[in-house]
Amino acid sequence: MGKRNNRSRGRNRSGNRNRGQDRAQDLLPQQNSGRKKRKKRIPFDPEKHFLPAPVPERHYDACPLSGEEIEDIVTAIAEPSSGRPARFDRVIEEIGKHEQVEENERLAYLGRGAFGIVSIQNGDNGRPELIVRKRIQYEDSHERYQWRRELSPGISRDYIPDPQPLSELYSRDELSQFPRFDAAGSAYVSRSN
Repeated sequence: MGKRNNRSRGRNRSGNRNRGQDRAQDLLPQQNSGRKKRKKRIPFDPEKHFLPAPVPERHYDACPLSGEEIEDIVTAIAEPSSGRPARFDRVIEEIGKHEQVEENERLAYLGRGAFGIVSIQNGDNGRPELIVRKRIQYEDSHERYQWRRELSPGISRDYIPDPQPLSELYSRDELSQFPRFDAAGSAYVSRSN
């Protein structure tokens, strides 16, 4: 008699579980129906979406270290004595002449006009870490070079952006479909997360 009661209890338990799952599946379609519909995408129109005119081409003096022409001004580094742009590869060679780089180390650009002698070593947790043995500040970090300022179209003297107001580019219906990023919009995420 004891075995019979255990079997019936086991059946009831599994039966109850199945009934609970059926109820959960019955609720799913109702939950999905409450979701918001996707907003309609605005098609690309080249008359409305355009890039500003490119920055005018400029010619710079030859590299003060090598005398070669500077092919890519964006990667140029300011030479400390004159402030003129110098070729990146020549600056690396110049620093390499004065610094002693060991076998497992290399010379790398760290950013903001600074170079460093770096190596990769295993850290305490067993993961590889980049170790900077020596930091070499090549450029004057407080100097703002005119040739570098001209690389950015937003602050260049001879590039004046002339954006059109959004009200002239889009209708009221199109503007209402754009996501709003203020507290009233659905795309707003609070900073407390």
